[in-house]
Amino acid sequence: MIMWTSWKFWTAWFSILGLIALLAFGFTTDPKKVPSPLIGNPAPDFEISALNGAAKMRLSELKGKPVLLNYWASWCQECKVEAHVLEAFHKKYGLATEQIKVVGIAIQDTPDKAQAFAQRFGKSYFLGLDDSNGNIALDYGIYGVPESFFIDPEGIIFYKHIGGVTAELLEKQFKPFL
Repeated sequence: MIMWTSWKFWTAWFSILGLIALLAFGFTTDPKKVPSPLIGNPAPDFEISALNGAAKMRLSELKGKPVLLNYWASWCQECKVEAHVLEAFHKKYGLATEQIKVVGIAIQDTPDKAQAFAQRFGKSYFLGLDDSNGNIALDYGIYGVPESFFIDPEGIIFYKHIGGVTAELLEKQFKPFL
């Protein structure tokens, strides 16, 4: 027989209600509205091999130039939409003038599928593949793909965008560095 006046009963009851409320809040919170604790802090450094295996890149070696760091995957529909925007931005500010470095990191993907995606969309900026444990993505607190980090010339993250980027967004965020 459960005693309605028992402290154990009420403790369990309120614990369950608290857990339900916490889960409800978590499932209804838009990750795009959760501020990143990385904003205003140095970008976590990493070394990554190019998709084609020809070169390695360390983020700290890009210090002195602003960096657009984009996380993507070959299976991601929104990544396909933003692929042309990123390539056009790279051609305008990376390839032609070397004002901004664009780096793409594929996560939760296979090398073959990531390379096929890169070829299909004509990506010419540096592309790497995160390791099977997703260590780089973990350091950046990635929720999903696509996600982009905007890093100033000093290596400080000044903006994070969850979802596909637009040309207008890229121009607006990097305007102070152009």
